[in-house]
Amino acid sequence: MRINKNYDMEIDLRDLFFELLYKWRSLVAAALIGAVLLAGLQYYSVSSTHAKGKQTKEEKQFEIDLENYRDSVKNAQNNIRTYNKLIKEKNDYLEQSVYMTLDSQNVWSAAKRFYIKMDQSVLDALPQGIQEDPADYVASVYTSTLKTNLDEAEMEALLGTGKREYIDELVTIGSDNASNTITVRVYGPDEATVASQLDYFVDRMETVCQPMAQEVGAHTLTLVGENVNARTDSNLSAKQDEINKQIAGWQKALKDQREELNELEGKKEPSAPGMHLVRYGVIGFLLGAILLAAIYLVKYVAAKKLRSGRELNDRFGVQVLGEYAHSRARRPGKGLDRLFEKWEFKHAVADPKVVEANLGALMTERFAGRKLLLTGTCAQQKLDALAGSLRGRMPGACEIAAKGDILVNADAISAVKDADAVILVEEKHASRIADIERAAELLIISEADVGGSIVL
Repeated sequence: MRINKNYDMEIDLRDLFFELLYKWRSLVAAALIGAVLLAGLQYYSVSSTHAKGKQTKEEKQFEIDLENYRDSVKNAQNNIRTYNKLIKEKNDYLEQSVYMTLDSQNVWSAAKRFYIKMDQSVLDALPQGIQEDPADYVASVYTSTLKTNLDEAEMEALLGTGKREYIDELVTIGSDNASNTITVRVYGPDEATVASQLDYFVDRMETVCQPMAQEVGAHTLTLVGENVNARTDSNLSAKQDEINKQIAGWQKALKDQREELNELEGKKEPSAPGMHLVRYGVIGFLLGAILLAAIYLVKYVAAKKLRSGRELNDRFGVQVLGEYAHSRARRPGKGLDRLFEKWEFKHAVADPKVVEANLGALMTERFAGRKLLLTGTCAQQKLDALAGSLRGRMPGACEIAAKGDILVNADAISAVKDADAVILVEEKHASRIADIERAAELLIISEADVGGSIVL
């Protein structure tokens, strides 16, 4: 026998796990106490806050979150309506505007240019030194009255639209004050169409507008230029592209807003905080169990008790002859404890009769005819029970004596000297390593022949 002073204590995590598992009753009790305490504390905190006519932080935050949520939903709904309206307006415009339906690569244009010649009597009547040209006023009458009070049905038949904003895109009239000319221009899909439309507005200018213009100043209109041609209308093309891009951008924004609204509606309104007793109860349950488990862990490490037979061999150089399945269950073989025992000892010999039979056979072979002493830090009662069992397994093979509590039992030391061989007996989860070390020192001093060990 020897004492390994360099031995470092190891913690078997599996053994530690079962140490805690067998204490499930106290862990559950601690968890329940923690749940009740934390839930009760939360109830008291909220109740006392309400009693003062105040709101808890969670309730204040809830009101903020609820308002933000409703604002977000309202904004998303408003944005959806806005984008739908914008898209509809632009699509309606593209459908109803005759100008926008034209092929920008082949737009026909017909125009006539007229010179305004003021009568000499008008010019002679002007005050001396006046720089204003009366033809400018006459031109403004033509430009302002040509498309005024148009018959909607007549325009629908002629231009394809009776709406003024769409007529303005197809028919234009402009004046050049420097040259005293006015130009009427019409846009359309083909030569015949623009020619007939231009004739209509020239006729209207001469029959409807000219009498009003004559009241401003006597004059005559002279045709000085006309043309009909087809060309690429870059303005129309750019406008069509711009509108299509606008619609595409609004459609994407509309899609994003719908997704955002769906996400908000999926989340639903924030729930009122309440007291959260269940949540605090769960947290208290876990904290209570964890706190007690931590205490048990500290006690497990600080106790420095024998945890397996391997420690006797590694620390003291004593071969383990037999190791019993030592249950730490509060109620061995019953309820959950029974399941835990099966789990812990599924790879070990758990039947004590089998262990005793193996011990009897081994000790008969090794110690036949010799005087054996069972000793250690275990109580005398446990060693007597073990000695009785072994005598029954190996009758007459050898003489077996038992002396427990070796650290305080003087008879044990005397018995060591009288024995031919000593068997060290210790109990898992009960015998302290420091006590076993002291017992080992006593056996070494007594020059005992330690033939092995048994772990209860």
